[in-house]
Amino acid sequence: MRRRRGHRRHRWAAVATTAGLVAALTGCAGWGGGGIGGGGANSIDVLMVNNPQMVDLQQLTAKHFSAETGIRVNFTVLPENDVRDKISQEFSSQSGQYDVASLSNFEIPIYAKAKWIAPMDDFIAADPEFDQDDILGPMTESLSSDGKIYGQPFYGESSFLMYRKDILDAKGITMPAKPTWQEVADIAAQVDGAEPGMKGICLRGQPGWGQLFAPLTTVVNTFGGTWFEEDWTPKVNAPEFSEAVQFYVDLVRKHGENGAPQAGFTECLNNLVQGNVAMWYDATSAAGSLEADDSPNKGKFGYAPAPVVKTDSAGWLYAWSWSIQQASEKKDNAWKFISWASSKEYEQLVGEELGQAGVDL
Repeated sequence: MRRRRGHRRHRWAAVATTAGLVAALTGCAGWGGGGIGGGGANSIDVLMVNNPQMVDLQQLTAKHFSAETGIRVNFTVLPENDVRDKISQEFSSQSGQYDVASLSNFEIPIYAKAKWIAPMDDFIAADPEFDQDDILGPMTESLSSDGKIYGQPFYGESSFLMYRKDILDAKGITMPAKPTWQEVADIAAQVDGAEPGMKGICLRGQPGWGQLFAPLTTVVNTFGGTWFEEDWTPKVNAPEFSEAVQFYVDLVRKHGENGAPQAGFTECLNNLVQGNVAMWYDATSAAGSLEADDSPNKGKFGYAPAPVVKTDSAGWLYAWSWSIQQASEKKDNAWKFISWASSKEYEQLVGEELGQAGVDL
């Protein structure tokens, strides 16, 4: 995925209103009205996750994409765990209700082999305005199967440690340039309670492989553990795996956020922005929200690489991406939307109208 620089002018306001937008949009109106499947042949239905970047997309679609192409876009927006379940049900049944969905580089190769999503190579070849070479090679490879491309990234991310510089400074603490998890745990203990109601760190605790298991798996890996060996022998009972999980659980219980079992990406983002926690380990895409002009603690955040234990580095490579359902009868219009939303021109548009985008990868 292309690298986005700067920050969004009103990203925090978008995050704060995401829940309200989800309630208004889920299962009913598309952006600008109309129901799922509404608008006839010159419309598409898009099922996507409720991340802040998607809020930006909704704001720009009717004004620009629909106005320029005449294609109406009906959005259905859901929290991460819910959207994964709905996409799985929809695409496995091939009902054709949705034309486009936000998938990741984890699901796309699986869905491609199941023939639930359509290859994009013919669309790419026939669209000289879309610059496939502008997409990072490893990202394109992760969205491909058997030599064909099945997804285009909307934004990409890795993971890192975010922290309040002013809180650590007040305690005389210097964040190491390359922190270990034990160092992070020690710092969490020292800054726990640094301000009234402030906890040391936020780590996802909400069930779901796209929630808790996203950061936890990187912790397992740097402790030397893995879910499976190459021959699919399970390793969840291995000492390294157990040690990593126990470390994670203990850190959250001792110095983590309130309501950890319900805390996913959005909840931890809110906690750090609002000053309820001093640190957070999660996706690099969060930086745009932390540094937005209306973020109450803008400019007070520091960033460090994903903490390690036994490995030299840690973290993930992830991309929320667009795929077309194989059963869609509107693949041409679906590609027009995807090629716009994943284009260099769209990123320039975001920068011009909403402020320069946050660094998502």
